[in-house]
Amino acid sequence: METPPESTRSAGARPGVPRVKTSIPLLYPRHQRRQRLLDMLDAGGPEQVTIVSAPAGFGKTQLLAEWAAGLAGPVAWVSFDAADDDRRFWAALLTAIGSCVEPGSAVHRLAIPGAPSGDPEFLAAVAGIVDALPTPIRLILDDVHELTAAEPLHGLAALTRDRSSRMRLVLSGRTDPPLSVARLRLNGELCEIRAEQLRFRLPEVEAKLAAEGLELRPAQVRLLVEQTGGWAAGLRLAEISLRETDDPDRFLADLAGNGRAVSDYLVGEVLSRLDPDTLDVLRAVSICDEVPAELAAALALRPDAGEVLDAMEHRTALVASHGIGRTTYRIQALLRAHLRADLQRRRPDLAVALHVRAAAWYADRGPSVDALTHARLGGDTGQVAALLRRHGIRLVAEGRHSTVRTTVAWLADRHAAADPWFPLVDALAAMEVGDTRAVDSHLTAAGGPADTDTDELRLLVRSRRAGLAVDAQEMERVPAVAPGPPTEGERWEIDAMARLDQAFMKAASGHPADAIGPARDVLDGSRRRRHGYLAARALAVLSAAAAAAGDYRRMSALAEEADAVMPGSEWPATAAAALTSTLRAYGALLRAEPARCLEHLDAVPRPEIGDPVAGGLPYIRSALRGSALVDLGRVGEGLAELATGRTAAAVLHNPPQVTAIVATLEHGAAVASGRTDQARAALAWAEDELGTSVLDVAFLHGRRHVDLGRWEAAGDALRTVLDGPASVLAPWTRVEARVLRCLLALRAGRRHHARQELGRALAAAGSTGVLRPLAFGPPDVVELLTRHLGGFGDLEPVAGRVLELRHALGPADAPIRLTARERDVLGLLPTQRSLEEIAGELTVSHSTVKTHVKAIYAKLDARSRREAVTAARRHGLIGATTP
Repeated sequence: METPPESTRSAGARPGVPRVKTSIPLLYPRHQRRQRLLDMLDAGGPEQVTIVSAPAGFGKTQLLAEWAAGLAGPVAWVSFDAADDDRRFWAALLTAIGSCVEPGSAVHRLAIPGAPSGDPEFLAAVAGIVDALPTPIRLILDDVHELTAAEPLHGLAALTRDRSSRMRLVLSGRTDPPLSVARLRLNGELCEIRAEQLRFRLPEVEAKLAAEGLELRPAQVRLLVEQTGGWAAGLRLAEISLRETDDPDRFLADLAGNGRAVSDYLVGEVLSRLDPDTLDVLRAVSICDEVPAELAAALALRPDAGEVLDAMEHRTALVASHGIGRTTYRIQALLRAHLRADLQRRRPDLAVALHVRAAAWYADRGPSVDALTHARLGGDTGQVAALLRRHGIRLVAEGRHSTVRTTVAWLADRHAAADPWFPLVDALAAMEVGDTRAVDSHLTAAGGPADTDTDELRLLVRSRRAGLAVDAQEMERVPAVAPGPPTEGERWEIDAMARLDQAFMKAASGHPADAIGPARDVLDGSRRRRHGYLAARALAVLSAAAAAAGDYRRMSALAEEADAVMPGSEWPATAAAALTSTLRAYGALLRAEPARCLEHLDAVPRPEIGDPVAGGLPYIRSALRGSALVDLGRVGEGLAELATGRTAAAVLHNPPQVTAIVATLEHGAAVASGRTDQARAALAWAEDELGTSVLDVAFLHGRRHVDLGRWEAAGDALRTVLDGPASVLAPWTRVEARVLRCLLALRAGRRHHARQELGRALAAAGSTGVLRPLAFGPPDVVELLTRHLGGFGDLEPVAGRVLELRHALGPADAPIRLTARERDVLGLLPTQRSLEEIAGELTVSHSTVKTHVKAIYAKLDARSRREAVTAARRHGLIGATTP
């Protein structure tokens, strides 16, 4: 080993170094291990400098202590403080390195000169000692932000610049050390862990709370993560307070305001270290969740406010920038909440003035939720009313319904909504979420003479109100809002909403071709104007038109596209979202994906069954839900849902398409489940509503004849459906009709003809995406499909998918399907009759009954009459009170 120069060795003695400065800190008793962060530290190479940089309380020291304790090789640790001058800096470093080597090594003999960081010989000696280390070490320097004097910072830069491959250097602090971080990053010599990586993720918070023995609901955990931003100190302090509070919901709603420990920490560890000018800027912008640099300047009355925030981001990470040019800023959530609460307590007058400034700034830049929100918080009713009158319709067209409704209610509470325009714009927003009771109330309240804009708005609301009730006659009585040529601004938006209402009525009344053009025009115009909400509504109408035309693939694709256009939190509460979720559920059911069908139905709030102004949508949703439940084997529950929907729908006059869909789905589920009474009721309702000449009713009769074994009558009915000139209201029934014709051919022994019908059924299923009639088809048809697998040519993928779907619904989920005669026998099994008596009642032979009983046992996986009855009741095949 090279001997240090004599002049260096003979310098002054080293300053004393407390043992705590070079000892690895102990872990908290309930420290939570986060493997992903340890993996990030392990990923750093020996040639790289590792920087762990984040504000106070992000768990930097605990993370590094855990990592150091788990390393196999030697680790040197130094914790810096504000008293560390140049000589103390090097004394601590050499002491820490010395703890990794044998006593008597050169590092223990190296003297520290008076100005070590400026002494080239000393720096060269340190580098030589590190190069000669017998084993590579990790040197962890914690709290490097405490080094403020120029000399030790120069020494740190030299240590980084001249680092050896024998020493992995790790720097940790609240801000980046004054090194050439960008150059290190560019050269691939930097491993970084910052606040964003140190934040606790939702699963980590859940695990942390569980380890602490704190039980919170999932929504409360999400709120805790949102309030703290995953900040480790905030989570620890919240845990302390949560143990003491009797109302976790109230505490979590305003963590910074309710948690004294949180506030004290923020003041003592964060705010006390900031200069007054920076604090003034932070207080001014704290009224906004996020603030563009220009708004920050307007609020703080300082043109350089954006530069102050930018400097805060780079120094502390308490502020984060995003967006184009990264000129929009967001303060860390807990800090922002504390600043906002402190401003409200100390200077409520300034808080009001800041909100008024923010409202004016946003209003000058177009329709804005933020403008109305800040205007309300500023308390100026005149400003609020003017902003709403100026931007209300545009906000409705952008899907900002809750903002409009909240603002109208705010004005009404202050007796500032006498203008009839306000209840009408609230009615327009209420229409979008299906609140027709509020619409009716507002239409009544907004009666009487008004200006032209108000009269036009009233016409639009009346037209849309009729559309929600699916009342074509009422829409015809309401004078139409003249579409006219496309124009800019509010005029175009009113026209667009009127066009979409009229297009939807065309689709709902069985004229889908007439709906496509207007809806497509609105879609194109919305995209040009970047109106996401109106574009989503237009896509929903186009999806409904595709459904009415029987193009179920396009129906599903358009509905999915509409949901993707508007992923925000307000969309699921709208009537348009209820429509798209229904259409996506419809597509999933027809694709034989019942579980996915239920997922789509549950994605939005359930419309109220029996609401006389909600249109036919609730009944279709009920029919879809019931059918999906039956397909999943929950027969009793599903049939009850189907019956409830039909009973409610029978009270009203519905579009023929709604009646056809509801009746056909219920009838099919009832027939397959052996509920002849329910099947008969669904058929009778369809006949009453649609008439006996409609092909959908003929299809139901054909299905009934097949179930009863009336092959000739069934063939006649299905021939009418498939070969007649008219069209069916529910086009997918043609696929099932082909499946039933295949079964009839098999029953007649005409296997070649059955094979042809099966091919036609596969072709129809492939072109429409309607796989359900085949996937849940009669066993004989499925057996034929299986036997000919590999011989369907271009239709082979369709056949394979059908069998895949049928297999996916395993025995535990698949519905039990009995023949009509098996259901007759099953209905008598709960009685005390013997098999001979059952045979006599059904006028069949004793051996025939025994055959049916054997088949029933096999399908119900039963070994006795009692087990068969119990299983039948569990599957909803017979009632629980059947004698």
